[in-house]
Amino acid sequence: MCNTKNKKFLDIPNKWFFFNPTVVSSKKIFYKITNKIGVVFFFENLTLDKFFKLIEPYVLWCNKNKIKFIIPYSVYWANKYKAYGILLDAKCRKKDKKKTLKFLRKKFFFASKVHNVREAMNIRDFTDLVFLTPVFKTRSYLNKIPLTKYIFISLCFFFKEKVIFVLGGVNYKNFNFIKNSKVYGFGAINFFKDGK
Repeated sequence: MCNTKNKKFLDIPNKWFFFNPTVVSSKKIFYKITNKIGVVFFFENLTLDKFFKLIEPYVLWCNKNKIKFIIPYSVYWANKYKAYGILLDAKCRKKDKKKTLKFLRKKFFFASKVHNVREAMNIRDFTDLVFLTPVFKTRSYLNKIPLTKYIFISLCFFFKEKVIFVLGGVNYKNFNFIKNSKVYGFGAINFFKDGK
């Protein structure tokens, strides 16, 4: 995990709370998050515009309490909210030219969720933080099949120059089981709901 030795990568939280502001149980624990934990804002069944307006009070709370946060891809909202990072996928990469992404990378971290090798190939050159997902069965997305051990280890080596996190069904016990020298930390939803 060489990038955590790079000055740009200092002070990256090793735990990330994936926060959907439309889920009541997530709202209840949001304000318990400390600045040792990062927040990844995400949404389902909302327009982007509605989502970015909805998260404003949570973003203000993060900024006030020096909590690092990542938002879905939007240059305008990332600048307005002073985001720590932008969640990037292959669609974003196609939408913007390489020069634009290169410029943005000087100001923001790019984070990506990776579910398979194809996504990994599409995103490797444009991301700094990688969430390999799902690594375990998860209560949040019951139909998603976890990565096989072979694919997981292959992706860890594929992203060896990045900062790697695991996501999906993570708790302290299974995180210690799956952790290797390439994995820096994890992202979760239910881990934080369970009061760990």
